[in-house]
Amino acid sequence: GLTKAHLHNWDISPAEIKNTTNTTGTIGSGGFFPFGIEGTLAGAATCFYAFVGFDLVATTGEETKNPQRAIPMSICFTLLVCSIVYCSVSIVITLMVPYYLINPDAVLPEAFQYVNLSALKYVVGVGALTGIFTSLLGTLLPLPRVLYAIASDGLIFRFIAWIHPRLQTPMIATILGGIVSAIMALIFDLKKLVEMMSIGTLLAYSLVSISVLFLR
Repeated sequence: GLTKAHLHNWDISPAEIKNTTNTTGTIGSGGFFPFGIEGTLAGAATCFYAFVGFDLVATTGEETKNPQRAIPMSICFTLLVCSIVYCSVSIVITLMVPYYLINPDAVLPEAFQYVNLSALKYVVGVGALTGIFTSLLGTLLPLPRVLYAIASDGLIFRFIAWIHPRLQTPMIATILGGIVSAIMALIFDLKKLVEMMSIGTLLAYSLVSISVLFLR
């Protein structure tokens, strides 16, 4: 995609937008910040969802050798790699396609279609599906462990902490977490789920950080 990049897409004038679009929706004012700093901050708050999951590294503390050193390093390395990947993809996409022509429902496939690389959109589609399945498995890992810990302390029903005798995993907590996730996916649309996830995660991380300061 970088071979189809054009720096002009970061410096589009308002007149050019009016001449190339027929939409009456919000398309910004062009330039590097078409929606202003407010739009950038609003997008950053929502995109925090893309970084959710690094905290599951901390849930494996009991299974890690030297967790005091390994877990912080793993979290920092994970965030660094994710930031580089996300920023690289965003840079290439916005250089390939004018921002007002980007399809938010299928960003990468539509971008390759726009630059006449139709064959690559299928490769990207398969990769996206694979990534979604991997992400789903990753997000289902910490929830059963959290439910297990809460149930073991007696804060919720203790039967949720039942461990499978052969697999040695919290089976009931895993099934319960999957059921709740499926119900949420059926009730809410994707945008609302992402916003709820971002708000809830930011609030939880803030409360944990404040609690650590008091505990120390």
